[in-house]
Amino acid sequence: MKKLFILFLCFGAMLCFAQENLAKQEKELMKQEKKLAKEMHEVRVKLLQKDPHLKKIYAKIMEMHKELALMLERKKEMRELAAKMKKVKKSLYAIRDQKSMSDEGEEEEEE
Repeated sequence: MKKLFILFLCFGAMLCFAQENLAKQEKELMKQEKKLAKEMHEVRVKLLQKDPHLKKIYAKIMEMHKELALMLERKKEMRELAAKMKKVKKSLYAIRDQKSMSDEGEEEEEE
């Protein structure tokens, strides 16, 4: 029975160590991923600035994106949603203003 307990204890310790090792590997890989994503973005920007062909394609894409956005904004459904969003944001800003005023009042009382 003692041997079995020791075996389970060792197995548990091995699993714990393995989990810790996996967490370290995950953290390191996430760090590398973030660094590479940043580097890829920087290289894309440089290539778009230097390569005339890529620059031309990018300009076309941006123009099409703008055209698509304008066409979508003309649709009734989008106009209705935009109006709702405007009302929600207006109410949200009003609440935030009230909160900031009450926070300022509390700070003055504490002094």
